Amino acid sequence: MPDAKLIVGMVLTLIGASLVLGFLPVKTEYSQEDHGGASREVRVEYVEKHNYTYFLSQCFLLRNPSNNTVVDLVYMWLPVNASNQLVRLLETNREPLYRKNSEDGAVILVYNLSLMGGETTWINATLQVTVEKYKLIMENLPWMNYSQVEKNTGGKRYWAVENQTYVSIAQSIGLDARDPVEACSRIGKWILARLNYQPTWRRGAEHALILKDGKLAVSGDCEEVADVFVTLARILGIRSRVAHGIYLLEDKDVVTMWMRRTETGYDLSDNWGGHAWPQIYVPQAGWVDVELLEGGTVKIGDFSQYHIKYGFEEKSFMGSTMLYCQAMYLETDFFHFTFRRVQP
Repeated sequence: MPDAKLIVGMVLTLIGASLVLGFLPVKTEYSQEDHGGASREVRVEYVEKHNYTYFLSQCFLLRNPSNNTVVDLVYMWLPVNASNQLVRLLETNREPLYRKNSEDGAVILVYNLSLMGGETTWINATLQVTVEKYKLIMENLPWMNYSQVEKNTGGKRYWAVENQTYVSIAQSIGLDARDPVEACSRIGKWILARLNYQPTWRRGAEHALILKDGKLAVSGDCEEVADVFVTLARILGIRSRVAHGIYLLEDKDVVTMWMRRTETGYDLSDNWGGHAWPQIYVPQAGWVDVELLEGGTVKIGDFSQYHIKYGFEEKSFMGSTMLYCQAMYLETDFFHFTFRRVQP
């Protein structure tokens, strides 16, 4: 289970990265026969699917820090409709100017607010969120061919696929893996065996690898774990991305968590669950979740009902986890979330 003090950074200057495909150790195209010549049948099968529904109230306190009246656009992120999650907006306390969908599927309500100097106001939304606890069996999945790798993977921003250290690590981990799922399992085990978990601002895979006691370690929190996983997976030609959202640290009918701006940063409730985790794309099943920080084991397609998805990084980037509520001139002083579980 993720650390109860998962810290969400709110602003980060994004760094650029580009991929030189020519030197990457891309797996050869999938063969229908194994080394012994026997046929290998692809198997993708759900062995468990169970829905859980929450009523979510998310509230944000906005403040005008200047002495003058400010008119500003305010962006409120909502949980997304995605694989294994269904979301319905029930009500808001203010009428949004419009609703925006980002390139990677994030849903954002855009408000036009006018506040006098020092004035504060709340905006909130109530939603019904149904998430699916599921378990998949995946065997003998085909590898992508080179043209698919070129189109669907790459090193963007936080994923250092051109870094020769990562290329060497990926080669040693996954070039002889039977299929992409086995390669991803090996990547996850490699990360967990070297994890030096430290809540921090997001630094990306480029800075997550450190030398500790003369050995390579993965330093950081859930974001670094996800970034290192996606980097190694993409080097091996596996389509992968980062999911962002909230992880419910408590198994209760009502879970309340908050984050408050202070003069020195942010105060968090003890159960704050801002979270990030990897996903891999399986054509037969869509985007499959990968969790490395729940129970200390590698879970691929073995997903709990405690994850609420807010957005994804595959083509666009969010900085340090989710912003939840953001404006240009107004400041968000308080973030408040209440999840009420409906008994199945």
